[in-house]
Amino acid sequence: MSYPFDLEIARERREDLLREARERGTARALRKARRNVREARRGVTRELEGVEVNWGLAEEEPAVADLLELNGIPRWVAFEERFIVAQKNGKVLGAVRYRMESKRLLLGLLVVDPWVGEERIALALYRGAGDLAREIGAGEVMASVSQVDYPGRAGYRRRGRGSRLDVTHGSGAGGRQRLLGMFGALHSAPPDVP
Repeated sequence: MSYPFDLEIARERREDLLREARERGTARALRKARRNVREARRGVTRELEGVEVNWGLAEEEPAVADLLELNGIPRWVAFEERFIVAQKNGKVLGAVRYRMESKRLLLGLLVVDPWVGEERIALALYRGAGDLAREIGAGEVMASVSQVDYPGRAGYRRRGRGSRLDVTHGSGAGGRQRLLGMFGALHSAPPDVP
């Protein structure tokens, strides 16, 4: 009468094998999705080559003011607020307003030179803001979202009316210099770039 017992063991083993196959299939699909994301990021990185993202310095304020004016915003905003800037060959192509709040970098107004392609520069700014936040030891970046969700395309996750990027991967080299520059202590000299 061992037949039902053996049959039960065989059924359990079959279920275990099916579960393992499903898990392997899920893991394989997850690896494939991750590989696709990496390839897409490489493509965007190639597209953004040559664009540098930095904390805005005092000497860049007039260029940011020009961008603001081109986008219908008063020039004085550039001198009253702080901006992260995207540059190529020394020319400011875009900027995003920021402020710090308890281990959090908050991003707001985005302005881009209308002749260089808004999406390309916006993605560079949002990705670069994540890198800058990581260097100064911030835990997250919060960005407001407009009609076009550039933060979402740059890897931020939707959170309420904004987007959030977790950057708790430690602090990079030059973080202290960048932090001091962000608060205006080093406006006369560019931050230490690794």
